[in-house]
Amino acid sequence: MTEFFNLVVAGLVTGALYAILASGLTLTYQTSGVFNFGQGGVAFSTAYLFFQLNTGQGLPVVPSAILCVGVFAPALGWLLHRILFNPLRDASIAARMVATLGLLIALPALCLWITAMLREKASLDLPTVEDVFRFPGLGPSPKEIYKLGNGLILDSDKLAILGAAIFSALLLWYLVRRTRIGLEMRASVSRPAIAALRGVDPDRASAVSWITSCGLAGLVGVLLAPMFGLANFTYNTLLFVSIPAVVLARFASIPLAMAGGLLLGVAQNLVDGYVDLDITGFPTAVPFIILFLLLFFFGAERGRSAGTTLEEKPPAEDPTEVSPWRRRALWGVVTVGLLSYTAWGATDFWAGLLAEGLATAIVLMSFTVVTGIGGMVSLAQVAFVLAGAFTTGILLSHDVPYLPALLAGVVVAALTGAVIALPTRRLGGLPLALSTLALAFIGQNLLFQIRDISNGSGGWAIPAPDLGIVDTANPRWMVVMLLVLLGLTIWLVHALRTSSTGRAMLAVRSSDVGAQTNGIAVGRMKLLVFVISAAIAGFGGVLLATTRGRVTNTDYDAFLGLVWLATTITFSIRRPAGAVLAGLVAALAPQAFENIPDSTHFMQILFGLGAIGLARDPDGALAAIGRATQQRRRRQAGSAAGATSPAPAAPSPAVAVPVGDVPTAAGALETAVEPVLRVRGLHAGYNDIEVLHGVDLVIGPGEALALLGSNGAGKTTLCAAIGGLVTPTAGIIELAGEDVTAIPAQRRRRDGIYLAPEGRGIFPDLTVEENLTIWLRDRDERDRAYEAFPSLARRRGQAAGALSGGEQQQLTLAPALVRPPRLLIADEPSLGLAPLVTEQIFAALGQLQQQGTALLIAEEKTRNALSVAGHAAFLTVGHITWAGPTSELDTEALATAYLGNATAGAAPAAPATAATAAVQVAE
Repeated sequence: MTEFFNLVVAGLVTGALYAILASGLTLTYQTSGVFNFGQGGVAFSTAYLFFQLNTGQGLPVVPSAILCVGVFAPALGWLLHRILFNPLRDASIAARMVATLGLLIALPALCLWITAMLREKASLDLPTVEDVFRFPGLGPSPKEIYKLGNGLILDSDKLAILGAAIFSALLLWYLVRRTRIGLEMRASVSRPAIAALRGVDPDRASAVSWITSCGLAGLVGVLLAPMFGLANFTYNTLLFVSIPAVVLARFASIPLAMAGGLLLGVAQNLVDGYVDLDITGFPTAVPFIILFLLLFFFGAERGRSAGTTLEEKPPAEDPTEVSPWRRRALWGVVTVGLLSYTAWGATDFWAGLLAEGLATAIVLMSFTVVTGIGGMVSLAQVAFVLAGAFTTGILLSHDVPYLPALLAGVVVAALTGAVIALPTRRLGGLPLALSTLALAFIGQNLLFQIRDISNGSGGWAIPAPDLGIVDTANPRWMVVMLLVLLGLTIWLVHALRTSSTGRAMLAVRSSDVGAQTNGIAVGRMKLLVFVISAAIAGFGGVLLATTRGRVTNTDYDAFLGLVWLATTITFSIRRPAGAVLAGLVAALAPQAFENIPDSTHFMQILFGLGAIGLARDPDGALAAIGRATQQRRRRQAGSAAGATSPAPAAPSPAVAVPVGDVPTAAGALETAVEPVLRVRGLHAGYNDIEVLHGVDLVIGPGEALALLGSNGAGKTTLCAAIGGLVTPTAGIIELAGEDVTAIPAQRRRRDGIYLAPEGRGIFPDLTVEENLTIWLRDRDERDRAYEAFPSLARRRGQAAGALSGGEQQQLTLAPALVRPPRLLIADEPSLGLAPLVTEQIFAALGQLQQQGTALLIAEEKTRNALSVAGHAAFLTVGHITWAGPTSELDTEALATAYLGNATAGAAPAAPATAATAAVQVAE
């Protein structure tokens, strides 16, 4: 029993580290949508700075901890938020994920490289990690040992970790549940657009979460060093091991993430203590087995079935504007140049490096297929490389010829890809990437540790093949062979992209629903993408092992796969040329930069920064260069055309086109006093699609305008543009004489515009009380809201998402009734409501109008809107086709505008009141 308790306590200590990291990952993912793989790099950087200050410079523990954990790590979090994660807010999931992987690679390498530079160039006496036997922590040094009960042992380092976990849990609980910024953070997570409308600044909430998360990561880094040392690999592994706790929390619940981390540590320790399996890495593989199982059950709901880059737009045109023949000529020139250099300029050493780079390029071509074409991020390519190489090595050791052994390795790698893809193809986005990462670690720590597969630490010999005519043991002939095989691989990838199968893959990448509608088997196509990618990786893996002469289970770890992905994306993930350049640079650059101190870390910095640059250009360096060349050519062509073309003719005057017999021009609503809202020439839309084509509106104080129109007319877009959710491309929006066109929703005056959007303006995950608190900070104001809608008072502690539709609409309007804005915009306020509830809602709108609030009511059905509004405007496909007092509504003209020209020749409707006529048309 004593052994059991010792294992549990030790597991709780390790689990406490997992819990702190998992809670930080959950916090940042919820507030920014970024899963921060770079948190391991932050932890290492903080611990390394603490080590340099305390051990290197002799600064005491407390000042070192304050500077590192209290200042450096939070400041790093704020800086990363400003320059990296904030621009990534609207990027694709693949871009966000790979940029953080770049951070994971670059930050530790930057710390070690700067230290090497200072030691060599500035002659500073800075200690290296290898010089130190025990690393400092927050506890006393040497550590103190405590014996409790019958053999239960604790030490000061473990107690410090447990105390830090308790402190972190209390800090996060207080921050998220008991502070204003915590409420704003949860609101931003629940519905970021609505949060902006209620004055919440999502950037501020995200910045606080990054500062907090990086501070916690720094705390973990300092606590970890005394127990596990100061190795970058340890920190990366700790980060990856903590991920199952985040998945258990469904990427959302910080308390569950904390509990999951503790359970994970205990489970890992108990398995290590009681499961007697003669495989070295089995205990390390346990968390990744748990991660894969959790993703299998929980990942599909949150995953995106169309792949990680669904929202990432493929280039509309090739930015290089190079004809196919010029491209082939360019490839030919490069090939001739490489052959010439190999034959006459390269030593055996450099020829060997060039061969290794070409083999690596073939491996990286697998990313071009799975991510560039298939739109899915796979982090298991290293597993395919080892599967192919080990298979070939085993067969060669049994005297099987090289070519059959190579083909067998490719087949086994492809089958491995199929085995991985079968359970993971229903996942998408982040869950898919995490599941492949888990399988890569399972292979590294479990499968490839089996002696019959890896042949122990010695590995398998894979000698260069003798082709009869030439012996590829000569590195120059090896380069020739690899150039031929690389050209064949490029041709196959190009043929795949342009084939019907490739077009089907691109269709699945864009939309699995659309692909299914067109008869494409989505699951089968994803499986095919993985199999082809794995086969290419296995093929390249065998060739890469051939250039080295041997393959062992330590040659290619899962982290190297992340570096490969970052390197490929740095150049271009969608172009085979990107993989070729990445492979050559990965092999040749370390030697090219050998005069730079610690050149290995310098190259990791470059690759990491290249991956971070993905946030600004998802297509990589090749696309950026091509785009710059294209723009320069267009400017030159435009200048030449401008110098020779005649001056344009003067434009013709605009001609108003009447709609039927509508008597009033669009935008004719004017008021004698300063209007609350003035919209002039407003153009707006989404991306390249314009929805509004020059809208004009004017609403005075206490006036109500009914914005009428059918579905698709642009009513919601107009409301969103006035509210600040859609940025206009042209035109002006003035609120009480102030131009607010370019002001974001969260930065507009709190008493200015209140938008009640279509589909309820509530935060479903927050309670009724918390929903009101976002807008009404005083208790007295919230009490008045409950007086206005007594049913809300009885449910103040319930989640707003559990309310009925009518109660949700009441909750949407209650803050505005207590603190009336200058302008209230109600977009489809009666949508989905019973008639009695609809009357209550419009009665509340009438009450607001009596208090002097201007109303803009967008409705498809008009009966209730016209009972409140004194003016109306009709919106048709982005144009105001009629505007004026409701008393001037004309049934026949309005029917023509509403239903189109098909009804223009119909007999005029019978005389009716304005309200009745409008109802007949709209309903």
